[in-house]
Amino acid sequence: MKKRKWIRWAVWVIGILLILLIAGNFIVKSAIEKKLQASLQQLRPYVQAGFSKAHINLLTASVQLDSVYIKYDPELKQQHTHTLQFSSAVITDIHFFKLILHKDFSAGLLSLKNTDIQLDHHLLNHNNSLPDSFYARMQLPFKNVSLNTIEIKNVKISQRNNAKLSNICTGNILLKNVFIPAIDTVLTTDSIRFGNIVCDLQDINYQLKNYYSVQLKKFHINSRDSVAALDSLKLMPQLGKYEMGQRLGRQVDHINAAVKNIEVSGLDVKQLLQKKFIARQISINNANAYVFRDRRLPRSKEKQPMPLDYLKQIPYGMDVQRFDLNNATVTSEEFPGEGDHTGYIKLENVNITMKPLRNYATKTNASINSFVKASIMGAGNIQADINLSMTDGSSRIKGAIDELHLTAMNPSAENLGKFHIESGILNRLDFEFTATDTKATGQIVGVYHDLVIDRLKITKDGLKKASVPGFLLHKVIIPKNKDASLDVKHRTGKIDFERDPTRVVTFYYLKALLDGIRDSFALGFVLPS
Repeated sequence: MKKRKWIRWAVWVIGILLILLIAGNFIVKSAIEKKLQASLQQLRPYVQAGFSKAHINLLTASVQLDSVYIKYDPELKQQHTHTLQFSSAVITDIHFFKLILHKDFSAGLLSLKNTDIQLDHHLLNHNNSLPDSFYARMQLPFKNVSLNTIEIKNVKISQRNNAKLSNICTGNILLKNVFIPAIDTVLTTDSIRFGNIVCDLQDINYQLKNYYSVQLKKFHINSRDSVAALDSLKLMPQLGKYEMGQRLGRQVDHINAAVKNIEVSGLDVKQLLQKKFIARQISINNANAYVFRDRRLPRSKEKQPMPLDYLKQIPYGMDVQRFDLNNATVTSEEFPGEGDHTGYIKLENVNITMKPLRNYATKTNASINSFVKASIMGAGNIQADINLSMTDGSSRIKGAIDELHLTAMNPSAENLGKFHIESGILNRLDFEFTATDTKATGQIVGVYHDLVIDRLKITKDGLKKASVPGFLLHKVIIPKNKDASLDVKHRTGKIDFERDPTRVVTFYYLKALLDGIRDSFALGFVLPS
């Protein structure tokens, strides 16, 4: 009898406990869901967020939110918004006691599945920020956030421009040991800490300003291994080479470029959040670039940057021990201001090494040393050592051109320079000069033989030989041979060239070199402009 009574009491107790547990679980889950909804309401009106259903399991310490959406509307016009959608957001291994007692949100995993991110083109260009009052009134139920793992699976990122939606990329992102302190008071990229990030994106296609787009087949970054890799990078103009300049109403470089791969080693990924790019080496391999310019259009008179100015325009602090451009090809084509045909010059097997690559000076290293070598039109070689001062921006350039068969230069010489090279080999041209932001000074020393050049003029029937007497041109102005037996002073030209600040730096360097060549001839030498 006593035994039955005891069993009956035990059943009652267990039943009451189960009821309390179920009721408590229901109450706690309801409280958590209301807290989530209240937290999301704080984001309005600039951010609208919500979910269709919440699954809260206290036994497994997990929360799953279905059909999560976030809309970011900084202009409050509902015309331009960034939107994010997840089929589900799952948080597991939540430490509820830490949350209750210490206001620390700690969990094992945050998994965002089937992520769809749509970025608004207008907002990307205007970079609107929210008012300080938005952050001041935020009241979060926790101070710090700790997550062992954040995984974003099957992410799809696209860009919306008016009614047109274009894909940017797809892929997966994984972060380990994420910690965000004082999230209830301030949240910036500087405050986010993580142990490792692995990012794999594919089929990246991004629209740039001024009628260009970037395509990238694969992008991989792993902070644990300190590596980043980009495969099949392309820079593509959206307008034809003549149409682009006409659309802008001025001369512009129409660039079409492709790179097989880019490898970055020794990369400090965490420093990227601090807007610092710190790495051991960058290697750009097998690049091919085509550049076209229509000289018939008016030229912009805006001041053009020098090399140091270009580096300082990079929005990140650059500190790379070594930069390599390997096996590149560059073709530059121009339509002349006068004439009916384009001219071009092609550099092949271009290799450039820079040590280091920085955009700021340090006490131990106040310059960048570069070595450049290339093949000119497949008919000769050029190499140069360049020392760029990080203090005053001046460049000291020393190099040589070897065994250049000059007839290969006719595609440029005839249509751009209005002269025809009948024959000639430039055995060697040594050059050394210093280029500041105002002037280039130095000298060239050349050795050539069998040089025969004819001036050309534009006629209604095309380019014809000019009426310069052949004897004067071939014997007096441009001697046929200047070999090493000739006194060096007769093979030397002085470089003393004033910089036009509205011209690009490559034009400045080339014109300085041509100024020395022209000076080496007693009566001058008309070369391509």
